Amino acid sequence: MDSSDRRCIKYLSKGRREKKMKKLVLIIMMLMMVVGCASTETVDLADYAPSSAPSTQESTNITNKLDEILESGKLVVATSPDYAPMEFIDSSKSGQEQYVGSDMELARYIAEKLGVELEIKAMDFGMVLSSVDLGQADLAIAGLGYEPEREENFEMSYGYNQTGESSCQGLMVKTDKYDEYQTLDDFSGKKIIAQSGSLQESYVTSQLPDSELQLVTTLDLAVMSLLSDKVDAFACSCDQMEAYEKNYSDIRMSAVQFDTTVEDSYSGNVILIQKGQEDLLARINEIIEEVNESGIYQKWSDDAKALAAQMGLEFEE
Repeated sequence: MDSSDRRCIKYLSKGRREKKMKKLVLIIMMLMMVVGCASTETVDLADYAPSSAPSTQESTNITNKLDEILESGKLVVATSPDYAPMEFIDSSKSGQEQYVGSDMELARYIAEKLGVELEIKAMDFGMVLSSVDLGQADLAIAGLGYEPEREENFEMSYGYNQTGESSCQGLMVKTDKYDEYQTLDDFSGKKIIAQSGSLQESYVTSQLPDSELQLVTTLDLAVMSLLSDKVDAFACSCDQMEAYEKNYSDIRMSAVQFDTTVEDSYSGNVILIQKGQEDLLARINEIIEEVNESGIYQKWSDDAKALAAQMGLEFEE
């Protein structure tokens, strides 16, 4: 390639650059004209918002759970199925039918009264309340008892199972150490295990502040810890302790019980609902009143105890 060829290429390149510059200047001028025109009038951005966008007030409102349940045709209940006779698993069944116990019958009864399908969500006990708080479940039905913190953070139903286990809460110990524990003071400084997030956890915290509290996710782990001498006592309901006592000769329900005076005013167990869901709470309370008046929960409890006994868990009649 000689010098004339290079000059030709240089000229062509220069020509292309000049054309590009002209186009760029033209684009800038057009943009300036658009901006100038736009500045002469006020643009209401609301006119460009999607028509379905919620207002600020609407976005802060809580979804009405009762309406949502009725519209979807489904009631979602969170539970921890490791607490016979209230909620446990029948391994001979599958799907939703495997969740059995008096509380599960209550859940089915509520769904039937609402005219919707029931979906039981099984999870660790510590996740039950958070699932309701986050709106992932509509109700928490898991052998729950009254606690001031629960009342503050959730809507709390009327009590049911009013003659059941919630009226008696105590401590299980090794059989050979039964005589060492006759008062709450005898548990001072001892290692006590309880299920995380349970009513028993709050009893240990408030009535045995000098003890060393250990938490587990399931009751089976608590029992195994006591049997293996990793802890000195296991905080649990009396009804549940009676079952363990019949199945494990090495552990026994102590003579010591927690003071349940405050909780007794909220007799029985309760259902927890997301805070602010007053319509759903009112409807649930109506159904619980029917259950209490009919006495049907006691039948569910008796049936559940009979089933649990067949599976190796026995309860006092």
